[in-house]
Amino acid sequence: MSADYWSSSQRNKWQFTREGLADCRRKLVLLEKKMIQGGLIKENPQIVYDVNMRIYLHTLVVKLGRRLNVRQIALASAEVYLFRFLTRVSLKEVNAYLLVTTCLYVACKIEECPQHLRLIVSEARNLWPEYIPHDVTKLAEFEFYLIEEMESYLLLHHPYKSLLQIRDFINENSTHFGFSLTDDELQHSWSLINDSYITDLHLLFPPHIIAMAAIYITVVLKKNLNSIRSSGGPVGSQGSDGKDSSMHLDDLMTLHAGAEVGIQSTSGSNLPDSRLDEDTVKIDRFMNFFNYSHVNLDEMVEAMQEMINLYIAWDRYNENQVRKALQQMLLSR
Repeated sequence: MSADYWSSSQRNKWQFTREGLADCRRKLVLLEKKMIQGGLIKENPQIVYDVNMRIYLHTLVVKLGRRLNVRQIALASAEVYLFRFLTRVSLKEVNAYLLVTTCLYVACKIEECPQHLRLIVSEARNLWPEYIPHDVTKLAEFEFYLIEEMESYLLLHHPYKSLLQIRDFINENSTHFGFSLTDDELQHSWSLINDSYITDLHLLFPPHIIAMAAIYITVVLKKNLNSIRSSGGPVGSQGSDGKDSSMHLDDLMTLHAGAEVGIQSTSGSNLPDSRLDEDTVKIDRFMNFFNYSHVNLDEMVEAMQEMINLYIAWDRYNENQVRKALQQMLLSR
């Protein structure tokens, strides 16, 4: 695969339109019904591949990755492999825990931080002993299955690199644009990108769109949240010292309730005078940079809306319900 995203297999083979992705999933549902009718799999109506299931699978990847001290880039690749695979194979056909383990095993190889087969199986068994077999060849077999379904297209371009490139460009040209990204803003944007792997964004948009959406949410929407807090409106999660050093789920919920996502400059009349220079000026200068960048506006809005919708769904997420559904399916086989 090319080092250039625009000529890569990620763009040419694995980037969908909304309609194309929906069509893949419709075909998978039809295939699932045929397999149920043929007695190849059980119906298991409690298994639904929705945002709750995706959040749960995300937490599985993160838990195993932490036990192995895996780099974030490998966790991100594992999640892309996972959700690519599930555009072609029903979750009802496979062991989700073995799938997660295999995706992380392959991702570590590709991202040049390989884990020994026996070690990753051992750590996975420590987490999920009832679902991970002792036989390490089962994971090796699943590895071939995974790679085959992805047609051996394994190298990925992630938004993290785009985020750093955008940060460096802005900071190197701060005299021209009149602002720079702080370390806190970079960390907020990075965290949003981490969570974006739960969504379909990495199957739909180029990495730079996701990176720009994360920066926009951090710079513009977080500043709007500061104005809500300063004017005595509803607030999200805050530390005991009252500092707004990070963006939390409740913060994004507050923003969603307060305003529709859109790309626009912010008028100083909506902000307290004490925050006028810090907030409004930086937002307006960021919007000037955004216009300079010629980033696709429609894709940006879509990406931001999907990221905010994720946090709304996460607020209603019930992990026990998803875990029990998978347990019922896997232990009844």
